[in-house]
Amino acid sequence: MRPLTRAEVRDCIVNLYPATARVRLPAWFDDTRWDRIDYLGWRDTRAQQRAYLVADIDGAAQGVMLRQNPSQPALATRAVMCDLCRFTRRFNEVALFTAPRASTDKRRRLSAVGLLLCADLDCVRNVHRTPTTGPHDPPAEQIVAARRSGLRERTADFLRSVPDTAATRRSSR
Repeated sequence: MRPLTRAEVRDCIVNLYPATARVRLPAWFDDTRWDRIDYLGWRDTRAQQRAYLVADIDGAAQGVMLRQNPSQPALATRAVMCDLCRFTRRFNEVALFTAPRASTDKRRRLSAVGLLLCADLDCVRNVHRTPTTGPHDPPAEQIVAARRSGLRERTADFLRSVPDTAATRRSSR
């Protein structure tokens, strides 16, 4: 991922409303190793149910505000798969996050897009984990590269699904 500026990250979040217009960047933002990440994800320190997801898509930063579902009934023996990194983790390590659709129409603001995400928003750690390979498996570096590519594609697909596509189509006519 290319390095992003603070202003670029704040300006790219498409589904902010006046009540949530203040984006608090993480304290570790300036120490980010941009070449090692495929998206930038963090939780708001003052509102623990709020999180942000930003990625570089086709040379432009695009981001969304997410809200974690506060109550999730889960069984203690259940494993859940993250929709972005596709790693299976324990039930308490994956959470349902929703992104309200970005829309100027107040009726469409009621719709949201959701996905199951690693609760710590650190899928990068999972995809970089060195896999155990056998004699017939591809090299570990190739597996990690394929994981990163898949993570970038799934993140971009999700971020593209949040803006109000119906309003975009109407305005382009």
